[in-house]
Amino acid sequence: MSPSYRLLNYFREVVLVDTEFRPRGDGSQEVRCVCALELSSMREHRLWCDTPTSCPYPLDDDCLFVGHYSSAELLSHRSLGWPLPINVLDTCVEFSAMTAGKRRKDQGRGLSSALIYLSLPHINQEEKDEMRALAVLDKRNHEYAPGERAALVNYCWSDVAGMAALIPLLENVLCE
Repeated sequence: MSPSYRLLNYFREVVLVDTEFRPRGDGSQEVRCVCALELSSMREHRLWCDTPTSCPYPLDDDCLFVGHYSSAELLSHRSLGWPLPINVLDTCVEFSAMTAGKRRKDQGRGLSSALIYLSLPHINQEEKDEMRALAVLDKRNHEYAPGERAALVNYCWSDVAGMAALIPLLENVLCE
């Protein structure tokens, strides 16, 4: 059974989004994959970006787009030629605000750090580093082997799942 998300009291849809990409060095990025979860319908999106496609999830003014370091996902949208969302929530900013003055100096604000801090399930740092290294390889998307594509999409999805676990704890602050 899926949790009840209070943000859905304010928006028709809340979409958790993560992308994996390689920065091009010109302000754009080569997007490897996009994963998203629509919280109202629990509809899942797991896309490998080797051909042009339209954005598969809603971005209307009654929808909330959620990412951790949302600027990366917004740049992915621009790089893919997709529209930008109207309403954006950055879980990194909200986690930082919620834990300001409470985290040790060596505790980061990244998604893994947030999940560890809040005792939520997370992937290990070694796997995260391996997947990030795979995403930034200097090769085209069609050059990735099927196993590499699957590994990157699964890694991307693990961040969406992490945000899905994080949101209810942030809602305690956001939806007071």
